[in-house]
Amino acid sequence: MTRIVLTADPTQMSEYWGIPLLPFFSCAPAEKVPRFVFDLLSPSVKHEGGVATTAPYGLRKLEASLLGDHQPQDIVVAHPDHVDKFIDENTSIIGISTMDPLGLGPVSMMFTDGGKFTAYSKKKFLELTARVNAARKRAPQAKVVIGGSGAWQMEAREKESKQLGVDHVVIGECDHVISQIYGEIESNGSPEFIHVLRGPRIEDIPDIVNPTVHGLVEVMRGCGRNCQFCEPNLRVAKYYPNEKIVREVKVNTKVGNPNVWVHSEDIFLYKLEDKRGFMPNHDAVVELFRTIMSIPGISYANPTHGTVAPAPADPQLVSDISKLVRARDSRHIGIQSGLETGSCELIRKYMPLKVKPYSPDEWQEVIYNGTRIFNENYWFPAYTLIVGLPGEEREDSIETVRLIDRMESGLRKEIGDRAHFTVTPLSFVPLGVLKREGFFNIDDGMDEARFWVIYRSWRHTVLELHTMPPTLMKLNPVLKSIFTMLCWFGSQKILDAIKAWGRTMGYDADKSLRLGVPEKVPVLA
Repeated sequence: MTRIVLTADPTQMSEYWGIPLLPFFSCAPAEKVPRFVFDLLSPSVKHEGGVATTAPYGLRKLEASLLGDHQPQDIVVAHPDHVDKFIDENTSIIGISTMDPLGLGPVSMMFTDGGKFTAYSKKKFLELTARVNAARKRAPQAKVVIGGSGAWQMEAREKESKQLGVDHVVIGECDHVISQIYGEIESNGSPEFIHVLRGPRIEDIPDIVNPTVHGLVEVMRGCGRNCQFCEPNLRVAKYYPNEKIVREVKVNTKVGNPNVWVHSEDIFLYKLEDKRGFMPNHDAVVELFRTIMSIPGISYANPTHGTVAPAPADPQLVSDISKLVRARDSRHIGIQSGLETGSCELIRKYMPLKVKPYSPDEWQEVIYNGTRIFNENYWFPAYTLIVGLPGEEREDSIETVRLIDRMESGLRKEIGDRAHFTVTPLSFVPLGVLKREGFFNIDDGMDEARFWVIYRSWRHTVLELHTMPPTLMKLNPVLKSIFTMLCWFGSQKILDAIKAWGRTMGYDADKSLRLGVPEKVPVLA
């Protein structure tokens, strides 16, 4: 039977109907959101006899690495609801890939009031570990090994990790050493927490051999903008050659997936040559999308993440990508991007390279005009911002509210119905260079200006739900109606709850609408 059983926490095993932003719903508090609503909005991936048909990209990389040293019959990527079927007396390793196992991620910490409630990401992870531990009674020698981008949470909460029956935690890029790590675990020669300090060379990263959730393929690792709160910035940037990307895309087209999620920390840094000014390598990025779109069976490609500054710096690049992927009114490009703060001072202090090739003093203009350029080319940016950065002052938060105001009113005046963006506030979580700082404590750290940031972010989300292009939801009419009703009702309830929460602290949400916002933002040269 199976020697190594791999799986992922259930909230990673859904495509969330392909709807932008809906994956954030995995961070919603289970005590507030009914289970049937969550299950409706996050249908699980398919399986064949318990074997997952598609799986998260990171898990597929792990599978590919292990297949270099093991026979296919020794390894299975199991659907989390059926993982127990594959655990028996021959099982030595049960590997679980996770993104937010204990609900300590920035979105979860915000949505659960600093952890007072239980994020669905944590609830589902606890259910998975309970299922694994019940099955492990017939495989007492099997070791539970946690990995993935959320593995750090197990070390941050070591006591809870032990209570969940976790034997080992692997932290870091491990494509090149996972077989060695698993071998040492099997021979009882490993510590509980295993830190992989040096990442793989590009030639040591294997191609995936089975399909991924969302048809996602990676095109680079690392970043280089050196934002102090960001873990990926600790990695050296590596760029996949086009032929490697093509091979991985073809793995997904074999199962009929016509879409590609083009994954990177920042798509505009692909094959970057200008390491001082951070001007995009226009030709390389365009060639990347041209190559992907020329693969037989591919009809659409969508970048996952990107910084805003390259849009005003090279608007033609945004336009060229839009033309290549055939973006239009009925087909928008979604992209996640870090707005982080409206404070130029905090940008200068923690992330000065994020605004390159501009200066920190131009941050608000970069965000405003970059959003306009995105929107004009059918891009729909989903921004995140951080509440409670170390040293954040009242005026910093007010500047963030003013920036949201500028975008909300000004963009619609300039480009009408094309104006779209969302802003999701996140609690500061100590990662990267700032890992020695404390978590932002909502109870102790909340003030009126920070409350305004949270309220105005959610208020804008509600406004977007009223004006969002219907083509963003690739659902049948019945499901689309149900989803629209749930989102409108749910977000309105959240907004009402936020206002009520503010009143308990003596804060007036409506004051955030009267902060004296300049009417016009200058256009960058």
